[in-house]
Amino acid sequence: MGSGGLLFTASEPLPEGKRVEVSVDWPARLDGRCALKFVATGHVVRTQGDAAAVAIERYEFRTKGSGLLPDIGRE
Repeated sequence: MGSGGLLFTASEPLPEGKRVEVSVDWPARLDGRCALKFVATGHVVRTQGDAAAVAIERYEFRTKGSGLLPDIGRE
């Protein structure tokens, strides 16, 4: 995972250009207590076998079990 994209393995091949949403349980907690989830949307720019590279177009941090936290993320 980097500032502009992420590389991951998928259970089935993803076609280039496909729009995807990826969510990751974030290891750090908000205020040391509240679990977070990183949610990114983008499109597949490259595939190789079961690996897919996704260019991130938008991301946000959500508290687990609720919606978007205000003023966090990028457009």
